[in-house]
Amino acid sequence: MNRYPIAGAIVLLLAAVTTKAQDVPREPDARYPSRPRGDAQFEARPDARSNGRSGSDPAPMYHSSLALELGWNAPYGFGITYGYNVSPAFDVNAGLGIGVGGKIGVGARYYFRPNRPFTPYLGVNLVRTGRLDNVEAELDSEQVTYSMSPSATAHLRGGIRWQPGRVGLLATIGYASRISGDPVTYAPGSYPSPSMRDFVQIISPGGGEFSVGIVIGLGR
Repeated sequence: MNRYPIAGAIVLLLAAVTTKAQDVPREPDARYPSRPRGDAQFEARPDARSNGRSGSDPAPMYHSSLALELGWNAPYGFGITYGYNVSPAFDVNAGLGIGVGGKIGVGARYYFRPNRPFTPYLGVNLVRTGRLDNVEAELDSEQVTYSMSPSATAHLRGGIRWQPGRVGLLATIGYASRISGDPVTYAPGSYPSPSMRDFVQIISPGGGEFSVGIVIGLGR
């Protein structure tokens, strides 16, 4: 059998099929859109924990913290506090400092938004203030001498923490109640006026608080 006519027939058949395929009408291009660039439904979604910014660390978590605080009726006056984070939202702390007498105590804080740089918090502290002897006070040309026995106060506090990195800031308001009675006694022969007594009570432990501080995160 002659193979050449058969080969020629096969070539002609393939050419006819190819031509027929080219003549078949195609669907409009609109039916096959390319993936739009920048369309939100096709782009990778940011991780919610990153606050919408890839690779960011908006609220780094630390195992513990060191805070230096100063303020009126702050638990430790001008003092330092070490806090251990039991959980991201809760810490227990201990501190010491100098105010109207030496101060030492313990406390706890709860942070409402621990995964954010800016978070409000509530806290409580129990503080013991040391003894002061023969303190002289003067008001409107009136002078008295008084002593202050050791006392204990309970502080209820609320404030904000802003900590975008290892170093942050604290601002706090609160109120301290004495739980051990009035620690002030006047020297024999002193007869303080009502204004003087009020003045001494203002500078003794207890009352309203306003304080600010710096907090430093420790460990990761």
